[in-house]
Amino acid sequence: MLQSLRARLAFLFAGTLVLATVTAAVVVVSLYQSYNRDQTEAELRKQVSGVASYYERAFRRSFRQGKPPPPKILKTEFEGVSDAKLYQIGPTLFPNAPNTLNNAHIHLDYSTLGPKARPVYQFSSDGATYIGVGAPIFSGKQPIGAVVLAKPLADVNNAWKNVIGLVAAGVAVGLIVAIILATYVARRITHPLRVLGSAADKVARGDLDVNVIGKRTSDDELGQLATRFQGMVDRLREVDELERNFLMRVTHELRTPLTAISGHVQALAEGVVGPDDLDESLTAVNEEVRRLDRLVGDLLDLTRLEAHQFRVVSEEVGLAALLERAAASFREKARTNDVIFHTPIDQAPTIITDGDRVLQIVNNLLDNAFRWTPRGGTVQLGCSTSNGVAAISVSDTGRGISPAEKEAVFHPFYSRRGEGGTGLGLSIARELATALGGRLSVESEPGQGSTFTLSLPRKRRRRAK
Repeated sequence: MLQSLRARLAFLFAGTLVLATVTAAVVVVSLYQSYNRDQTEAELRKQVSGVASYYERAFRRSFRQGKPPPPKILKTEFEGVSDAKLYQIGPTLFPNAPNTLNNAHIHLDYSTLGPKARPVYQFSSDGATYIGVGAPIFSGKQPIGAVVLAKPLADVNNAWKNVIGLVAAGVAVGLIVAIILATYVARRITHPLRVLGSAADKVARGDLDVNVIGKRTSDDELGQLATRFQGMVDRLREVDELERNFLMRVTHELRTPLTAISGHVQALAEGVVGPDDLDESLTAVNEEVRRLDRLVGDLLDLTRLEAHQFRVVSEEVGLAALLERAAASFREKARTNDVIFHTPIDQAPTIITDGDRVLQIVNNLLDNAFRWTPRGGTVQLGCSTSNGVAAISVSDTGRGISPAEKEAVFHPFYSRRGEGGTGLGLSIARELATALGGRLSVESEPGQGSTFTLSLPRKRRRRAK
């Protein structure tokens, strides 16, 4: 029964509210008991003061009239009209009355009481326990007796029975309200969780067409959880789409060189290629093999970078020579594509970094620049230093990048419409830049071209020992 979260929450809330209600009921009964005892004492104190005053007036009146005291006032007459029991003390006033009231719990000696004394006693009499209040009776300044008014303690202590019915009714109503409220609250809490659970099951089955954000999404923790879950699903959907596109591109990229290689090999096997064309055919096969090798290398690099298993070395690298190597490999491409290629790199500094990885980043950036620069355009490879940072920049006069695409172009498998390749070059370049302790950024305006900047720290050379 309590295996579900909803049942446990309902039980917890209801139990808490019931415990609070019962505790409040116990406190109410206890306070009522204390209040009733205080009221009983106050009532007895008021009554005994009146009785004592009555006896004093009657004594003075009989003394003035010359009659022998005390006036004839019977104990049974008083008790007949009152719910209190009257004890009379002092033979001067009351015939056959004792001088003191003695038992196991009380010793009242009226001769020791002051005019305003109203002591409270708890004593046993006639087999019952009483709570009483005493008052002395004075003649002038001389005490001549005392009276005690008492009520059975059981009547005082059982006063809670007068309100227990109302308290029980209140507890019952509180219990019903607690169960209803607990069930409602538990349902409100667990319903979004059940929706999220169902959505998670769909996602686990590969169905990413889920939406857990309703029209009235709350701003509490559950609403934030739903928002984040939906963001995760949207990201998974985006990644899934990118991976599908990636597989299509990789398939195309793999099939194209394989088809070319297969064609050349078949032609060689069938003797279609003559001796004069043999070198050209083998060169073409070699280029396609190199193309396949670059593709596989890119995939391996991306996997290692994302798994943080990519190792870099630290060595002294002259950026001028390194950038010249990169530029030399693209000068023929610039001539073929009729692109102006500027390389102001003579003042490039020497830094401590991994030269092979820097060369890989620069090659990726140059390949991207030449891919998007139209005929007659310009590509520039430059380098500058500032505040201990070497900045290698690659600029082009291509179509530029929109603000919405500035971060997307660095995502794996991303490629813009009409772009060839697998969309891995810039992603690998940024990951490599981070691994080298630098960063790769882009500045671009649509229609104005783009500038990619690789910023690397210039570490100081270590002194030879």
